[in-house]
Amino acid sequence: MSDLTLYVGNRVYSSWSIRGYLVVKYSGLDFNIIDIDLDQVGYGKRQIRDVLELSPTGCVPILQHKGLLIWDSLAIAEYLNELAPNANLYPKDKNARAIARALTCEMHSGFSALRNNMAHNLKRRVKEQDWDTDTRFEIKRVEDIFTQTRADFGGKFLFGDKPGIVDAFYTPIASRLRTYNVTISDAAREYCETLLSQPDWLEWEKSALEGWKPFNAGPWDTIYE
Repeated sequence: MSDLTLYVGNRVYSSWSIRGYLVVKYSGLDFNIIDIDLDQVGYGKRQIRDVLELSPTGCVPILQHKGLLIWDSLAIAEYLNELAPNANLYPKDKNARAIARALTCEMHSGFSALRNNMAHNLKRRVKEQDWDTDTRFEIKRVEDIFTQTRADFGGKFLFGDKPGIVDAFYTPIASRLRTYNVTISDAAREYCETLLSQPDWLEWEKSALEGWKPFNAGPWDTIYE
C-alpha cells in the first residue's frame, strides 16, 4: 500500500478535488484515494466533521504523506512537484515555468464570477445562458489563456505534449464550459476537448457518474433536472 493518500469530495461536484487528483496522477506516484461524502451537516460552511478531522480549513482535497497533511490544492501541487521532480509537472524552462505558475495561481485565486455562476456539475448539460458582465469577462480571459498559451509554448497541452499542474487546474473550467454550453473559439474548444478526452480525466468522470447520488446539501443540484 502506498504511503501517499488523497482525500477527495463528491466527484461530480468537487472541482478542487479534481485538480488534486489529476496532479497526483500526472506525477506518476502510487497513491490511495479516499472519498469523503460532503453531503453532510456543515456543507457550505466548511464545518463538515469528517473533513475537519483532517483539514483545519474544512476543505478538500487533502494529501496525506506519511505523517504530513497538506490541505490546499495548490500546496498539494507544489509538494508533488518536489516529490516527483522527474515528472515535469511544471515546464523545465525557467521562463515557461514562471508563466505556468502564474496561470496556476490565477486559477487558484481568481475567476470568482465564473465559479459562482457555473457551479461545477460534470453530470449536467444545459443551454447557454445570458452571462453577466463579470462572467463574460472571465470567460474571455479563459479563452485567451487557452489560445495564447498554446500558441506561445506549443503542444497538445498548455506547455507541451504532456499534461502538468496548470492543465490539471484548468480541467474543471473546461468541464464547466461544456456543462453550460459556453460559446468559445475553435482553438479554445480544441484545448478543452483535449483535456476532457485525457485518460485520467475520463477515469475520474466514469467513477463520478457511476457513484452519483442526489446532492441534497447543494440547492443547485436539481436546478437543471
